[in-house]
Amino acid sequence: MTKTLEQDLRAIALAWQDSAQPQATFEAVGEALKRHVGYGLYTITHALPGGKEVERLYSTNEAAYAVGGRKPVQKDAFREKVFGTHQAFLGRSPADFKPYFPDHDFIVSLGLGSVINVPVVVGGIALGSVNILDREGAYDETHVEKATAIARMVAPALLGCSQMVAG
Repeated sequence: MTKTLEQDLRAIALAWQDSAQPQATFEAVGEALKRHVGYGLYTITHALPGGKEVERLYSTNEAAYAVGGRKPVQKDAFREKVFGTHQAFLGRSPADFKPYFPDHDFIVSLGLGSVINVPVVVGGIALGSVNILDREGAYDETHVEKATAIARMVAPALLGCSQMVAG
């Protein structure tokens, strides 16, 4: 029997209790995303203090995108949308995200041509983002809605990471 979105959201909430944080939450979110949205690559980034860099905390392809990898936060329309106004970014084709992703060619070489980036926001502060990528044309607005509902469930885990970095 396939789990409903509601069942998966409950499973994620139960994962919050697991002592293996943040991994348990990241994996539960990944399972829900795979089932209800789909992806070829799933990563989670965490905004570092000062807001000038993000660090990758989770990746389903560590050979290509290793945990611990960092990227500078550029001042552009993509970053303003995701980290400024806290809206998800949808790139349906490589042309949609090429202006914002310096690693665009590498992403495309992995067979990935569409992307959804969901900001994870608590108290008006973007803690990081959940990022899913798949083949070109895989995503539309209905996928963004589901991805947003699921991805924001990583907030308690990212909050814990923020406290560890600050402490």
